[in-house]
Amino acid sequence: MDLTELGATIRRTRVESGISQLDLARMSKLSRATVNYAEQGSVAIGADALLRILHILGLSIDGPRTSQGSSAVTLLAATASVSFRDDISTEEVERVLISGHVEEQWLAHIATIIDETSNAMLLRAVREIAMRTGVSSSIIWRNLKCLGAELTSPHERWHHAG
Repeated sequence: MDLTELGATIRRTRVESGISQLDLARMSKLSRATVNYAEQGSVAIGADALLRILHILGLSIDGPRTSQGSSAVTLLAATASVSFRDDISTEEVERVLISGHVEEQWLAHIATIIDETSNAMLLRAVREIAMRTGVSSSIIWRNLKCLGAELTSPHERWHHAG
């Protein structure tokens, strides 16, 4: 895969994930311009920056990672349920991310997802839900941002405007 193809893959995956260049830049601790260079397939981007972007998006130099064994949403539900008496279902996690509204009994579970899930896993779950339901990934990501603010998440990915 050459740099132009890799750049197109980065852009497509970012858009499919429902995030802006600025979101991706902040998650990877890079500038928006660097993300833009990566999407253009520019040689101006260093290997470290490129690898950070690829990791966040769940990509490798060869394209998407093939470790797609379990559903990302199922993994979110299972991980969020570890410390609680009641298990949140995959369907409930999906409903919350699609609607942006969480019932009180699931607040702690969703807060765990919002606070503790890696960027790469969240983006994988967003893409998965969007593909399965037809709901725009940008709507799902916006709902995650709103939930992060509503639940006053300490995670830095939710601490910026827009």
